Amino acid sequence: MTRTIAALVAALVLAGAAHAQDAAPGPREGSVVSFVWENDWFAGSDRNYTNGLRAEYVSAANHVNPWLRRVAGLHPFIELEGTELRQGLALSHTIFTPDDITDPDPAPDAHPYAGYLGLAGFATARTGNVERTAMIEIGLVGPSAGGEFVQENWHRLLEGDDPKGWDTQLSDELVFALSGQRLHRFAGPEFLGLETDAVLHAGASLGTLRTDISAGASVRIGRDLRAEYAPPRLRPALAPSSLFTPGAPAGGYVFAGVGGYAVARDVFLDGNTWADSRSVDKHAFTGDLQAGLAVHFARHRFAFTWVRRSEQFAGQDIAHAFAAVSLSYAF
Repeated sequence: MTRTIAALVAALVLAGAAHAQDAAPGPREGSVVSFVWENDWFAGSDRNYTNGLRAEYVSAANHVNPWLRRVAGLHPFIELEGTELRQGLALSHTIFTPDDITDPDPAPDAHPYAGYLGLAGFATARTGNVERTAMIEIGLVGPSAGGEFVQENWHRLLEGDDPKGWDTQLSDELVFALSGQRLHRFAGPEFLGLETDAVLHAGASLGTLRTDISAGASVRIGRDLRAEYAPPRLRPALAPSSLFTPGAPAGGYVFAGVGGYAVARDVFLDGNTWADSRSVDKHAFTGDLQAGLAVHFARHRFAFTWVRRSEQFAGQDIAHAFAAVSLSYAF
């Protein structure tokens, strides 16, 4: 499978290079819009973290509000000296369910039903081989987030099982999280005419939405690796990145990564902060394995990421698998 994916990426990159020579050859430092869809349908399941959507916009380099530059200068994850600061805005929606969505009264050790609608503002900067991001996210957990509406209508469209346990979902609550992340890229030797590198990452979040620290690493092989360090993802995720600055008419890579989280709070597992609700006994330490590919032609990028996440709570019998698909456009 890995050889097949690598061959596909190489073919796409060579084809793109042959047919996109009229594209601007220099790095694009303009704005970026991305759309991300994550779902465990790719793994043939419908449980736990079952669906996520994210739409985001990142400004052109140094097109930021002066107040944001001042605030970013105070953040430990952002160093402004010699960087090109960008500001971004993202809207996300996620859905969580137990294993058996046909049971109107799920077992106490089953993942609680929850819908989440969140708005995030962030600042991100890249200099040399280091990318830094600081983010604040505010959102709504509970019936008003529309999780039941989205899942019921999606299943009705696909003629799937009717989810019957949404009456047990978490109550309405405003939540927040402050997050920071650093990515460090280390260029490697060429291999069969392709570039290689390793990306190390570390991050932390603090808030009622989620409080954790994370770290991990990924390796990549392909072309124009400096165009991006990782595909965009919904958090929590290993090294998600919003920046996409293509420096060649075509490029792409295959990648694999591993990382872990130390989790002090997760509202979707711990339940409502200020009210009684369903909850489970979460594990303090969890990990992700991920692999995938990304390709870009001129200003367009497509990425696919397969994720396998270890058990997050007592009563979860097996690790959870899902996939993320993203589309981006740089302009």
